[in-house]
Amino acid sequence: MTRRGPSPLKSALIFAILVFVAVAAVLLGGPGFPANLFAPTYDGWKVGALETCPAPNFDPEKGETQPTAVDCEASLAMWLSAARDGFDRRDPGHEPVVRATLHHNASDVRILCNWFEVAVFELVDGTVRAIGVGHFCAGNAHLSTHDYGP
Repeated sequence: MTRRGPSPLKSALIFAILVFVAVAAVLLGGPGFPANLFAPTYDGWKVGALETCPAPNFDPEKGETQPTAVDCEASLAMWLSAARDGFDRRDPGHEPVVRATLHHNASDVRILCNWFEVAVFELVDGTVRAIGVGHFCAGNAHLSTHDYGP
């Protein structure tokens, strides 16, 4: 009798290759994979999960220390204000902003020594724009924006 179909060795080899590809994809996909694979991208920024309590600003050079309790609402307002200032500089004639939210960066790419959050602006005309906002190599003293994503 003639056997039809793949041999057991061929099936095992195909299975091993599929497992290898899956493991490599997860390892190379970085944090949040596979969710970040399908993350929306605006102005070059891959938008991740909503950030509701970003790191507070404090300046050790002025004798300020990192707060032991974070005022999430005040910190979020500061981050969104810095992001809005940067967005207004970058796109001075933009439509009015209907809603602004802060998100984790779904890309694990760093720019210089910085890690950015992503501010997303929903505009009155229905378009969505984004800008990176974060602390630039200066501890937690100064929030700055980065125009377009990595």
